[in-house]
Amino acid sequence: MPLSPENLHHIPLLRSLSDTHRTQLAGVFSTLTVPAGTVLFEAGSEALNLYILATGEVELRHEDTVRFQLHSPTLIGELGGLTGLPRNTTAVATKDSEILRVSREDLLAFFAQNGAIAFSFFQSLTMILAQKVRRDQKRLSDMRTNLIRTQKSMKKLRDFLLESQDTPVSDTVHDTLDNLIRTNRRVNYRISPPKTMPANIRLDSGSINSVVEISRTHVSYQTANGSCPTALDSVSGVLQLTDGEIPISGQVLRTIGGRVDIQLDLLIDEYSAQLDDYLTNVQLLDFVV
Repeated sequence: MPLSPENLHHIPLLRSLSDTHRTQLAGVFSTLTVPAGTVLFEAGSEALNLYILATGEVELRHEDTVRFQLHSPTLIGELGGLTGLPRNTTAVATKDSEILRVSREDLLAFFAQNGAIAFSFFQSLTMILAQKVRRDQKRLSDMRTNLIRTQKSMKKLRDFLLESQDTPVSDTVHDTLDNLIRTNRRVNYRISPPKTMPANIRLDSGSINSVVEISRTHVSYQTANGSCPTALDSVSGVLQLTDGEIPISGQVLRTIGGRVDIQLDLLIDEYSAQLDDYLTNVQLLDFVV
């Protein structure tokens, strides 16, 4: 085993385990020696394994940008490895490295047989995720404050243009500001329905399609049978939410790879409030109270 229990103690997710438990857990990993340039996984690929960087160096890349440079000892891709979520980045060894690897199936089987180790592991995972969410919320709060400040400034500038004498550029600047103000409204922010609160669209044709993104003004769904409307087509149907149904209609903005983006027509107050409740409840799932 390339890493001792003392070295594994430096990995936050394993810190709550005893040396004995860390040794047992490390025993389910296999050891790989990889040369520089080896790709451990690609962005967008299914997460099948969890890795520990024992020696060497690994970069996490998004497109052409290096997001993180990892040094041993550290876990790589633990959330994807545990949940099967698609990888967000590509992991590449930039030096000759030793990697510990375990499949999700083998790791979960080990936890099923070692409840005490599993409890400490997932308790640490919950704490780390909660801390991450709080940090993300702080950043989002700062971004939201800046956005509101910018929105107010743009409104003042737009009103100033309306009250000022026309110039060759005033109409263009006014229309650009007006479009930005409308786009930045909170009701335009989209969320992805989680598995615990799914949403579907039953079109008038009878087909039922999974919603992949939704806001007060837009909805996107993935076609179930591969048949897509075309841009500017009008569509109508029923939005099926966990707490009821909402009749909807709208215009297709675009279709990409079986995904259909629709701009919704104005909802009546009752249905608008129902949709707001759903969006709020989904957003609360991402919020630590």
